[in-house]
Amino acid sequence: AQRKKRRKKKEDTEESTRSQRTRDRGAEEEDYIGFKDKLVYDINIGNIALSNGYFGASFKPAVAYKLHDRVQPGIGLKYFYNLYTVQGADDYNLNDFGAFAFTRFKITENLFAHLEYSVLSFDNDWFFQDERVSFNYPLVGAGYASGFGDWKSTIQVLFIGNQEVRRLGNYPIEFWFGFTKNF
Repeated sequence: AQRKKRRKKKEDTEESTRSQRTRDRGAEEEDYIGFKDKLVYDINIGNIALSNGYFGASFKPAVAYKLHDRVQPGIGLKYFYNLYTVQGADDYNLNDFGAFAFTRFKITENLFAHLEYSVLSFDNDWFFQDERVSFNYPLVGAGYASGFGDWKSTIQVLFIGNQEVRRLGNYPIEFWFGFTKNF
């Protein structure tokens, strides 16, 4: 018995092409990471101080987007609360607030560099006699993240790049402790 080679029909070729497209689409769906999955969330508290006649604390929520496994630009808000108690005089309740943009560069899985630019409105009648004053200033520093899974605890130390802001806050750096999701 002789065998005849069967010619591929047009229908067979179309079927083969459709099957290949379906396999390719399935592979693309497996590799696809959605926008929400690339967001990184931070909740930080910092600059906590308690001394004779002074209390201070800060809050800093932020959200970033993973451009790459190692690069995360983002935005956030800052709020600083300072209470000065002076015996025989009125207490000073100061509320400083603003926004910031930042970029985080992961050096290792736990260590990262942090560049930030802040715009803050200072309620500092201590120095400016009941006036609000706004400053734009850069910060540069580093941080460490530790933990397993989606949530990690973090610590950041940022140097304030504006002398006037350092004078207002009575400190040259900002300390932040917090939690991050999807770091």
